[in-house]
Amino acid sequence: MTTNSLSDAQRLQRLEDIEQIRTLKARYAEALDNRFNGDQVSALFAEDATWQVGEDQAAQTGRAEIKQLCVNLAKQISWSIHYFIPSVIEIGEDGVTAKASFYILDFQTLKNDDGEDEAYMFVGTFNDTFTKIDGSWYFQSINGKIDVVTPWTESWVNKPFIPDFFAKSN
Repeated sequence: MTTNSLSDAQRLQRLEDIEQIRTLKARYAEALDNRFNGDQVSALFAEDATWQVGEDQAAQTGRAEIKQLCVNLAKQISWSIHYFIPSVIEIGEDGVTAKASFYILDFQTLKNDDGEDEAYMFVGTFNDTFTKIDGSWYFQSINGKIDVVTPWTESWVNKPFIPDFFAKSN
């Protein structure tokens, strides 16, 4: 079915669905950046959803496992900021399924082996699927591939802000 063969109402619904999926992904980033809040994160997923980030990591299935994963991650991560940049969001012909790809740029403060804060940068791609339940969109699956995980040696942990940085630009 091409977009040209859709009625105006169907086309508008697809645009609204795409925007709701963008918002869902933004809420996911907010929940992660709220100290990997397990309740907030897991509520964004369908009951039988899967979460897998990293090819060597086991998939988490269902809200309870996803919530527990967040609880475990929160013990290691004291700060994070996730940027998800949407690439393509496609609504299925049925109107209740969708898929999307996103790029990720993520900065985190992690505990190293000595228990000290260390800054890291993550870069990768996500391929997610979604399901619409009772008019609301949820993650059906998150599949993240992280291409870069690297410590940031002269980082915000050691130099969180350069004094007078903005004053120097005048």
